[in-house]
Amino acid sequence: MTRFVFDIDKAVAAAAYVTRKQGRQISIFELLKMMYAAEREALTTWHRPITGDNFCSMRKGIVLRRTYNLIKGEVMATNSDMVKWSQYFSPREGNTIRLIAEPDYDFLSDREREALDRGFDLITTLIEKHGLIADILHEQWPEWKNPDGTGKGSLPLDAEDVLGQMVEDEDEIERITSEIQAVQSAKAALQTD
Repeated sequence: MTRFVFDIDKAVAAAAYVTRKQGRQISIFELLKMMYAAEREALTTWHRPITGDNFCSMRKGIVLRRTYNLIKGEVMATNSDMVKWSQYFSPREGNTIRLIAEPDYDFLSDREREALDRGFDLITTLIEKHGLIADILHEQWPEWKNPDGTGKGSLPLDAEDVLGQMVEDEDEIERITSEIQAVQSAKAALQTD
């Protein structure tokens, strides 16, 4: 399984970028779907994740695992990721969060911002057209796996699952996955030094 190296600065910048477009307050569902749409595009287009967050399938769709745990406050308050997240986002208020301070958006490249714009536009358009969109996204993102009946609230989703829906050639999927793993290993090594 491909494991990404989570980058809290990029995660905060990406979440803030999308939340700001929504008027500084956003539904957790919408935020996570917009961010996943951008991550999916990044992974299949230039073979790199934006935030380094890992994906999981839940009943209402795919989420970015670490970002979702930060939003829910399920990361220890003293953890450096939670400390940083809390500097920019309010605690969860029902099903929404608010942007309370502007992060450094320079952590995002132009193409990452463009992917986030497209993710924002996709989800906003689907909601305007259909209202509730969880079932629609299950169809649009066939890599989603239903965790019902597994005894778990979520199932891990690998990069290969995502790529398998976008890239037809299995050899190409294997090559891309190897490339991603090499980059992620190098990032992990740099973080420990």
